[in-house]
Amino acid sequence: MNIALWVVQIVLALKFFSTAFTHGVRANQAKVERANQRYGKMGRPLLTIIGLCTLLGGAGLVLPGALRILTWLTPLAAALLALMMLGAIKFHVICNDKPIIVADLVLFALAAFVAYGRWVIAPF
Repeated sequence: MNIALWVVQIVLALKFFSTAFTHGVRANQAKVERANQRYGKMGRPLLTIIGLCTLLGGAGLVLPGALRILTWLTPLAAALLALMMLGAIKFHVICNDKPIIVADLVLFALAAFVAYGRWVIAPF
């Protein structure tokens, strides 16, 4: 089970790092305009905050276990990312982005699996 959890943690970390890059560092103009249309002047800062949270969450999935420092941060990061994905699901349901909703549901399930797995099944 430990190996399966590590594989899922690494896959999630890579996905959340790419999300951090596309939302925070290199958000395309269409995404920024859509966020500005929905949230006004808060659109760009909101994308930056999402990017920062996903970057820190992705790092929290792998670094504590790999370095054996503050290992309790891994299940916490996974649980917070799962909550963040619930917010993303709600947002994409409102926007009627069906393919993205499915991807968000998968990411939610994987993050919840890591949170439960690292708290209960195979803690560090």
